[in-house]
Amino acid sequence: MDLNFYKRKLMRRNYMNNMKTINLFISIILIFIVLSCKTSKIANQTPLIKKEVPFIQSDNVITDSIISKMASNQFDFEWFSAKFTADYEIDKNNTSFSGQIRIRKDSIIWISISKFSIEGLRIKITQDSVFVINRLEDNYFQSDFNYINKFINNAIDFDMLQAFIIGNDFKYYENDKFKTSVDNNYFHLETVNRHKLKKYIKTENDRLKILVQSILIDSKTYKIKSLTVKEVKENNKLKISYDNFEMINDKLFPKSIQISILSAKEININIEYSKIYKDEPLTFPFKIPESYERLIPN
Repeated sequence: MDLNFYKRKLMRRNYMNNMKTINLFISIILIFIVLSCKTSKIANQTPLIKKEVPFIQSDNVITDSIISKMASNQFDFEWFSAKFTADYEIDKNNTSFSGQIRIRKDSIIWISISKFSIEGLRIKITQDSVFVINRLEDNYFQSDFNYINKFINNAIDFDMLQAFIIGNDFKYYENDKFKTSVDNNYFHLETVNRHKLKKYIKTENDRLKILVQSILIDSKTYKIKSLTVKEVKENNKLKISYDNFEMINDKLFPKSIQISILSAKEININIEYSKIYKDEPLTFPFKIPESYERLIPN
């Protein structure tokens, strides 16, 4: 099924819902007029110019099909490694750095951050903990996952962080509450009530977390082009955009990531990946020198 099929299907369903409240004769006239106008508009659109389409409750079959194809085109892996460069801006103050990232799926995220080829920070993130070695100041600390949430002023978990880094959807969250619209060459999925699946709920925060989420999906590759996520109870918003896709083994992977965090402080991060490797077993060295001071994070 191609993009035009989805457009026609969504449009027909919307018109049918509206026609139930009017008589047959008027319905036939309205269908003719509306379809004629819509057909003319679509035919005259330039493919590269986006036109916002109002959100409409989609046929579940269509939404399920889009989500299924998105899932089958996700970047699946057991081991992942890459080098990166990053530009970081917070409240209009800029800095840049480089580093390496290694991931064991659903288990550990390891990051080394350097400046002028000198390692400054080494970070290890697990499902429930964060460990940081600061080589510039000869200290270290460990904390629970809430440290990351305080840093970005947004509530995420390990699964979400892993998905953000790779460009995938959240694996352990519901998929049955999305509504769909078509925006030229993209599918737009949106939900205001996405919960974590019950069997993956580990804490009270997991149970209470309700996500407002918007996902823009390329209709040709079924890769996520951008996503926005926030919590119902918070005004903070996290937006991530993906670009410069490259085939790694048999799956497309985004080599460019733009992250915007809108909260009390505005944070923007641009990341460029290079030397990307998949499913090559890795080590995650994290030895803390005995002379380093242990800090207690606030």
